[in-house]
Parts: sequence; C-alpha cells; structure tokens
Amino acid sequence: MIKKTTIFFYFFALGFSQGPSDQVVLETSTVMNIPMMGSITTKATSYASKKHFKKENQIEIDKFYTRMMFGGNKENGIILNGEKKVRVVFDQDEGEYVNEDFESIIKNNGVPKTKDITNPFQRGEESDDNEEESDERAEENNFKIVERIITPAMESINGFNARKVLTTFARQSGSKMIISEWISTDTLLISFVLEKEKELIESYNGKLSANGSMASMSSDRMIKSIDPSYEFDIVPGKVIKTQMENLNDEGKPSFGIAWEVVSVRKSQFNDKDFKVSSKLKKVDQFD
Repeated sequence: MIKKTTIFFYFFALGFSQGPSDQVVLETSTVMNIPMMGSITTKATSYASKKHFKKENQIEIDKFYTRMMFGGNKENGIILNGEKKVRVVFDQDEGEYVNEDFESIIKNNGVPKTKDITNPFQRGEESDDNEEESDERAEENNFKIVERIITPAMESINGFNARKVLTTFARQSGSKMIISEWISTDTLLISFVLEKEKELIESYNGKLSANGSMASMSSDRMIKSIDPSYEFDIVPGKVIKTQMENLNDEGKPSFGIAWEVVSVRKSQFNDKDFKVSSKLKKVDQFD
C-alpha cells in the first residue's frame, strides 16, 4: 500500500506541481430518481491543498413530502485541516459547527464522534462496512452479466475526453441494471483531491468508505464480485460520469442515479476556502 501511494505521488508530482500557494477545486453533481419520492440532487464542491481538504454539499429535494421526511434541503460540509490536525463538521442550516482534533479521534480507534453529515445516504468513514459489504456481495451474486459494450469513439464530457462503457446486468426475475460510464485519463487534478481526502482521513487512522460513492457504482467492481473468473476489457482511467438505472421485471424504471464531474480547476491557495463561516456557532455536538 505504501509503495503504491509513493509511486502515485511521484508521477503526480511530474505532471502537476502542487505548491503551498495552490489548491484544486472539484465540483460534482449527483441526481437520484426514486419512484414516488422524486429526485434528490446533491451538488458538492471539494477543495484540496497541500495540507487541507474541504467539502461543501447542497442537497435539494424536489417533492415536498420527501423533503419533509429528510428534514428539508441541506447545506453542510466537512473540513480536514492537516496543519492544525483538526476535523470540522458544519451545518449551515442550523448555523453550527463541531471541532474534533485528530488526536482524540486516534484515541477512539480512528472513529470520529461527530459523523459526516454531508451525505445522508452514506455511512462515511466512521462505520464498519464488513456486514454491509457482505450483504452487497450477496445482492450482486443474484445478477448475471449480460453484455459489456465499449464505444470506440471518444466523447467530450464537461471538457474531458472520455470513452463510454455500457454494462448490463440481469436477475432471474427479469429485472435489469444498466450502468453507463464515461472514463477519462485526463484526471490528474481529480486524483489529487480524492487522494488528499483519503490521506487526511488515514492520518487519524480513519477509513474512507466506498459505500455511497462513485466507486460503489463501478461496473468493473460488480463484474469481479459477480464472477471473478469473467474475462473483460478494462478501460484505463477514472470514471468522470456515471448513470445507473434499475428496471423492474416489466422493464419500468425502479431507481436511477447519475453522478458526474462538473468541473475541476487549479487556482491560487485561498485560506478562506478552508474555514467555516464566522456566522456559525461552535457547539460540542449537533442535536
């Protein structure tokens, strides 16, 4: 693991000079469509520098009764300060934030006392995923691999040159899951943001869960889980856009989710991007 991380940062340094006066800003969008519940849109902006990471989330729910069930639209975030060794979770709606130093998290076996509220559908790094991953594998084993199509032509997706991969899975009941992925090799800046978050979480012995992230929707991972001996072509690069659609045994949509990188850019380091608003009140814990 250490060797792989070292190799990654060696090649990263060759292609991207990340100095103390630089930062990377990554914007992503996730849209979940659930029958009867409507759509839930999450817009996330992540900031990463040499010693800092911050993620801001805006969650918008279109249907009134679904919005009431989830407690309304959400605006919140998390800051990992590798310089001061502090983890900050903030809730813009409640006007509050909670500080927790890395040392206290380490003493708690790498589990923060304040959970990551930026994604209500994700258990986050503070959870033990063994049981859930076991259930997930059992669910995936109900599928069979129907087909995998790799489009030869490249497409332009939000400024990225990407290749589309379409993978179809089916259950014995007749229901299907169709995953469309656009994969690009032009992802150096994206890699920096993702690796910085992971690095800072691991610095307090935490673990970043793949549950609920784009990694959990990977067709490659699903294929390997369903049939480890299945031979298929792997497209090099990272997924910059994903669309997953579940169809019931009548061919009607039962659930859909779409995720994409909207933009990523390098800019001059701005200390304010890694701080909570002065309007927020510090509390020991959220209610």
